[in-house]
Amino acid sequence: MVINKMKKILSLITIMLIASVASFATEQDTSQIVYEKGKRNWFIEAGVNANIYMGQIDAQLDFIDRIGWGGSFNFGKWFTPCVGFKFELNASEYFGAAMNGEEANFIQTHRYWNRLHNDENVDNYQYQHFVTFNPNISVMISLLNSLGKAKESRVYDMILSLGGGVYVNNGANVEAELNRGGERIILSPAFNVGLQNKFRLSEQVDFNIDLRAGYLSNAFDGQDLFGRGDLTASAGISLTYKFKPRGYAKAKIVEDRSAELENYQTLCANLSALNDSLEQVNAQLKENNQDLTTRLSSQQPQVEYKYIERENNTRIIAILEYKIGVSELTKENRAKLKAAAEIIKANPKYTFEVCGYADNETGSKEINIRLRNARANRAIDQLLHYGVNRNQIFKATNDGELPGTTTRAIVIRQLDCD
Repeated sequence: MVINKMKKILSLITIMLIASVASFATEQDTSQIVYEKGKRNWFIEAGVNANIYMGQIDAQLDFIDRIGWGGSFNFGKWFTPCVGFKFELNASEYFGAAMNGEEANFIQTHRYWNRLHNDENVDNYQYQHFVTFNPNISVMISLLNSLGKAKESRVYDMILSLGGGVYVNNGANVEAELNRGGERIILSPAFNVGLQNKFRLSEQVDFNIDLRAGYLSNAFDGQDLFGRGDLTASAGISLTYKFKPRGYAKAKIVEDRSAELENYQTLCANLSALNDSLEQVNAQLKENNQDLTTRLSSQQPQVEYKYIERENNTRIIAILEYKIGVSELTKENRAKLKAAAEIIKANPKYTFEVCGYADNETGSKEINIRLRNARANRAIDQLLHYGVNRNQIFKATNDGELPGTTTRAIVIRQLDCD
């Protein structure tokens, strides 16, 4: 019954341990650590320790008389800087007490004493002496690496170990009658907990101060009293040797940029849709521009290109008419200038006069002079724009009357006509 309860307790604690380790690992910045399943980070340990067995009435002995000696040999592996396992083999010597007259294991014949130690002839209690072997498998947790930043080269660390195994005693050395029921207890399941203070001496070697406790069957020492289990405790020192290869492979951190990629793809899709829309708009604008060009061409005034004879030895090729006080070119006048430009370019041997006129009946003399010059200058600029050679053009103004048309005008004449 006790053993079954111990198994349940051990299972529950193991589950809690694994959950806590997983929680620690989640909180640590260990994303760079590769979880090793192979030959990295194996080690062996060897040490000596002082032990004490805590049965029901062992406290009747003086504390110094209860101390026994032992040794340990362990090997194991660290999977990460936070979690590992080890297999332990512990050999321990224990001293205890049994009530005189009770049937108990491991009693040393002829060794007994009374409770007050003042009369060796009164045999209230008898000595117990036995040796145990404890094979055990434990999970190790590096407390400092788990609770802080993981460091492979940490000088000091605290290692918590939790595990289970069995205790085996030297039942062949029993010198007393069998315990109650006639059954000798030589094997007991056990639960162990340990705290190792680890000091790094070098890359290969650590020095350890080990504290350890165990819980095992109540009847293991041959006395099944009070219905509770027995405890063991030990303190010792040990050395750890770490085999090659040591350390932990580093994994390249790959950031999860799936959200950024998704946003980028969405942006690209939106830009593609916008580009399609712009192409449609450009196509529509191009079509509208062509339509507008066609319409403007159809509305442009048609000019009949012909010479207008006016005076001796000259020939009028264009007359541009203006409203009162205006020197800007109208659409019609630009068309006339374009036609005149073609005539001028077709006759490179001749020179042409661009003469500005103003209405003398309206406006002051100064205004009219300004209008004549402004009209001539604008007409010449436009002819040059149409590709006329500047050397073929001469500017002139005239304050006289212009027969047959309005005086508000520009007259372009071909000079030195044949």
